Amino acid sequence: MDTNRSLVDVYSIPIAILFLLITTGGFTGNNGLSGDFGLDYCHDKDNITVNPVIMMDYDETERTVLHPNSFFACELGYVNGVVDLGWNIYTDDIGTPSEIEPWWQVMILNHDNYKKFVNGETYGFSNFYLSDLQSSVGAGETSEYKVGITLHSDTYFFVVDSGYEAQSRGLIGPNSPTGTSAGSPLYFYYMVDLDYDTSGVKTTN
Repeated sequence: MDTNRSLVDVYSIPIAILFLLITTGGFTGNNGLSGDFGLDYCHDKDNITVNPVIMMDYDETERTVLHPNSFFACELGYVNGVVDLGWNIYTDDIGTPSEIEPWWQVMILNHDNYKKFVNGETYGFSNFYLSDLQSSVGAGETSEYKVGITLHSDTYFFVVDSGYEAQSRGLIGPNSPTGTSAGSPLYFYYMVDLDYDTSGVKTTN
């Protein structure tokens, strides 16, 4: 019997498992070292325009529940080039705009800024026009859309923030970071629209 080979076989499996846990974020929660945050891809519906005039078909999407002091995020994916980018949110079970507090914010972040956001660090926008896509969520339907944005090689994320604070967070599931259930939650449906722009018109570099 080859003793050396047996020892290699015995230790190779746990080493492989340990490697997978580290690189996929098994030990780091929402901050996988490989950049995989364990998020689902966003609902991309290809029917958002600069001035939406048609009712979005939200029946195809799942309603999302977001509690105070938490956030929702999904992955837009890897992008490199000139794109048309926008999002649309419909808030459910809300009576008046005043029932939505001003800290319910929607934004699109690149990988580095999303990681800073999750860690409670100071974050910003890698592109000026991404900051224009940031907006408070009002009652009913809210949307933003930009044409001809140059997004440089990176992974991007769609984020809905409800006053998230990293030091007091409680992460429940890889795609549902939630805080306290105290207070009124926000129920919403969302869609994003991300397409490479072939018109040749650039809004920004």
